[in-house]
Amino acid sequence: MEEPSKRLEHHFMRLTMLRRYAAEALGTYAYVFIGCGIRIVSAHTNSSADLLLTALAFGFTLFAMTFALSHISAAPINPAMTFGLAIARRFPWRYVVPYWIAQCTGAIAASATHDWLFSQQARINHFGATIPIVSDIKAVVIEAMITCFLMLVVLASATDRRVSRALIGLAPGITVTVCIFFAEPLTGGSLNSARSLAPALFAGGAALNHIWIYWLGPLAGAALGALIYESLRGGTIYATEIPEDIFEGIKQLPAKLKQTKNE
Repeated sequence: MEEPSKRLEHHFMRLTMLRRYAAEALGTYAYVFIGCGIRIVSAHTNSSADLLLTALAFGFTLFAMTFALSHISAAPINPAMTFGLAIARRFPWRYVVPYWIAQCTGAIAASATHDWLFSQQARINHFGATIPIVSDIKAVVIEAMITCFLMLVVLASATDRRVSRALIGLAPGITVTVCIFFAEPLTGGSLNSARSLAPALFAGGAALNHIWIYWLGPLAGAALGALIYESLRGGTIYATEIPEDIFEGIKQLPAKLKQTKNE
């Protein structure tokens, strides 16, 4: 029969991770609901004003959600960032797929909300989906490059002790904004596989046919960015988990329970 301390440890672990998955789903929901929502209601005419509005919507929403949730789940709010953090050994591999599921669930829920709120307009504007106007290979390269830049910024702002914690949401938000300025007219400027998956599932057609671009490109870019930053960091002495010691508390729980029992 399982010891009480082990049962308590498993119960604590389950509740902790459920809160983190919920935070990831909520953060990604907000990111897609607001960002893609702006693309839908602005009719996506590719005008300079629409481009500015879309880029700022995604960037500011990422900033706000990271600020609100990073101390709970680390708030990568992006399958590519989660993957890159694991590649850099700043995030446990065993939580990568559950985080992906939570992020995609939140994104799909956001697109479902768009379908409910303004179905006709959402369908006309493809639910804010990303559809490249360049060749598939060029689209993959562009998405990989901009996601690589974002990964560098996320690792610096969130996992390097030499960088102020005040930048943990601001720097990635600004990076997303400027990357969308560049890539929106070419690929839609995704940088986030969940953000592209959800609208594509509802829009179908070209958006769904090209969805592989928005998985391959961002995942490859995040892996590259992680490897580059870890080679430049200058040693693990400056590195921390994301957020700092978030998983260390779980690792130390058995020792704490044992100490409490002895007391």
